[in-house]
Order: sequence, then C-alpha cells, then structure tokens
Amino acid sequence: MKRGLVSVAFLALLAVTLGCSIGEALQDPGDPVDMTTATIAGTWHAGTARFITFNEDGTFTALNLPHELFEDYPTSPDPAAPPIDAAGRYTLNRGSNATDGPHADVKLAIDEHTKADEHLGSVTMNALRPGDGQVYLVFFYSGSGGNSWTGYLKCAADCFPPRPYGTTS
Repeated sequence: MKRGLVSVAFLALLAVTLGCSIGEALQDPGDPVDMTTATIAGTWHAGTARFITFNEDGTFTALNLPHELFEDYPTSPDPAAPPIDAAGRYTLNRGSNATDGPHADVKLAIDEHTKADEHLGSVTMNALRPGDGQVYLVFFYSGSGGNSWTGYLKCAADCFPPRPYGTTS
C-alpha cells in the first residue's frame, strides 16, 4: 500500500513538472523578424512607463528597464525601487538559434545606468512578430521565480518618453 502511494505521488509530481515544461516549450512567442538600423530607429514602449529610444548612430537610451534584467527575481521586484534607466550602444545580430529564416537579436551594451550597485554589461532583445502581426522587441528572463518577458512596440509619431534619461522625476 505504501509503495502504491509513493508511485502515485511520484506520477503526480512528474505530470505537473512535465506539464509546466511542455507548456513553456509549446508557447509560441511569434515569428522572428529581421531588423535593420532603419527599422529599429525610433522610440519603442512597453506600456506607458517603459521606453527605449534607438538612434541610427547605434546608440540607445532606456527609461525604466525591467528590474529582472539586473537581478534574479525570487519574488516580484520592490514596487518602491527607483526606475532603472540606461544608455549605451546596440548592435543587430543574427541569433545563435537562427534557422534559414529571418531572425535578429538586438544586443544592448549598457555603458551607464542608474542602478549603481549592479554591473550589467549587456542584454539581448529578440525581434518577434506574434499572432497580432505587430513587431515587438522582447526581453526574456528567468529566475527562481519562473520565466517572464517584457515586450516593446514601436511608438507612433506622438509617443514620447515622460522624462529624459538619468532623471527620476
């Protein structure tokens, strides 16, 4: 009887673990998109608080980057933590998992940022087109709290960051 209960518990644990893994593996984030300096240039937003502006000269500025890029997140980031702003250079690369089809990664080399207690050399965004047909630049990150992402859409002409880089008000 005891062995039967252990087997049932093991099978239940295995089913839950495989279910989560299979669900993440089967989730389709969208089709890869090739990016050029001309298509990436401009301001991209994630909601009304996160902005990244890409310049044609290969530089960028970012307002309110996700805290998960700077630290492993066992729990939600502290809502009282100040926003993380950054500046640096970007490059467009063919992704390491690229197939014969289009695929571009946007590598952000962070030269300066407002989270002084952390060092972050670079992060990568993926250019993707999900089912809605729009192009997103996406940060994927994982930690002990699970997997997550933040996607940015290119702004229309009237989309402006609410404050300049490096200021907190």
